[in-house]
Amino acid sequence: MPTSNNRLLQLYNEGQRDFHGWNLAGCDLSHLALSDIDLSYANLSHADLTGTDLRWSELRSVNLTRANLSRTNLHRARLQYANLTAARLVGADLRAADFSSANLTCANLAQADIWGAISPDGFSFLQIGLRADVPELV
Repeated sequence: MPTSNNRLLQLYNEGQRDFHGWNLAGCDLSHLALSDIDLSYANLSHADLTGTDLRWSELRSVNLTRANLSRTNLHRARLQYANLTAARLVGADLRAADFSSANLTCANLAQADIWGAISPDGFSFLQIGLRADVPELV
């Protein structure tokens, strides 16, 4: 059973940052300020994180399958081994984020800022020629 986003917000506002392994599948966490949070190994599949501030977050091995991360700030987030299958990252700030060994199969990166981001194979997205400045596909 998914954990309530209200409980997460309460604990975060009290200063807790470690939410390892929490089940937040399908939760609405949109437009929240959650920088420096640790959601490693958490289940955020189908979650709505639109416009959420996740700068400097630990998101190792997190399940973000089909999550909406449009316009989310993931600047310098660590997403090693994360599952982002079919995730929506339209217009997201991915600058210097680390996607080493992450699964980005069918992820939508249209208009995302990928400057300095590390791709799943360990290279810069720009070094492998991936462009995120294309219009969003319908």
